[in-house]
Amino acid sequence: MTQDRIAQADLEWWLSRAAELEWTFAKTYAETAPHHYVVENRTPGVTHDDMVRAARVIHTYGQPGKYYSLTKIYLVSPDGRYRWWTEDRHFTDTTLVNRATTELFYGIQNAQTTISGIETTFDGIATWWDATHPIADGEPDRVKQLLAGVRGTYPPHVLDIGCGTGRVLDLGIVAPERYAGVDSSQAMLNLLLRKHPKAAAIYPVDMREALRYGKFTPGQFDWVVVDSSVELSEDERRRVEQMARLAVIDVDGNDWSVCDVSEESAKRILAHHDAHDSTEPHRR
Repeated sequence: MTQDRIAQADLEWWLSRAAELEWTFAKTYAETAPHHYVVENRTPGVTHDDMVRAARVIHTYGQPGKYYSLTKIYLVSPDGRYRWWTEDRHFTDTTLVNRATTELFYGIQNAQTTISGIETTFDGIATWWDATHPIADGEPDRVKQLLAGVRGTYPPHVLDIGCGTGRVLDLGIVAPERYAGVDSSQAMLNLLLRKHPKAAAIYPVDMREALRYGKFTPGQFDWVVVDSSVELSEDERRRVEQMARLAVIDVDGNDWSVCDVSEESAKRILAHHDAHDSTEPHRR
């Protein structure tokens, strides 16, 4: 593992390492959910760094799956025999990796897919993303105030283009059941669903392809959020704007701006900002 990046070599390391390890049977779950595990400093040769590296590999190359009502990220072995997963909230806290056979399922398997078939520059850094791009102090309140004038029917239906690990959801400005996220990075979408398993819809596609095949329709969403990393032509941008009933919101890091709003929504924005003795939001 290179510093702050997971690559194919790390996946190959784990596949080789997992085959060599001495896996311990979890007796406590013998009847309910039989599986094995390895744990740092107890399994011979397994260190904390090994467990953290394995966790990042699993969440980079794995896929969402269900354990009853819970959504977890599972990495399946190339022969389809085993799946691996971890439980810790933070990757740096990982001390243990679990392994079970793939013929065992628990509950309805209706987890959303994150497979896009597209290799992106964000894949290798996905498991570091939230730690290196933290939400700033006061950012949720600041963004909520900015968007208060474009509420319309609340909570709004939102399309988040270039959604990454789900910052829009992290900020609490969108209800998961009214949220749709688009991103071509499997690893980033894995992290989103790890945090927000109730997100209504995840589309693992390039937005330009989605536009080409008419996946979305004009006026389908109240808000359309567009991350600065998404490259769109003028025509593609115009079509994206048409999907928004109330507002298009551009996001560049911690900077948010509301633009291309409907006339009705524009009046609400002005009324809100006049009431708060603020300036008119940016509009194109």
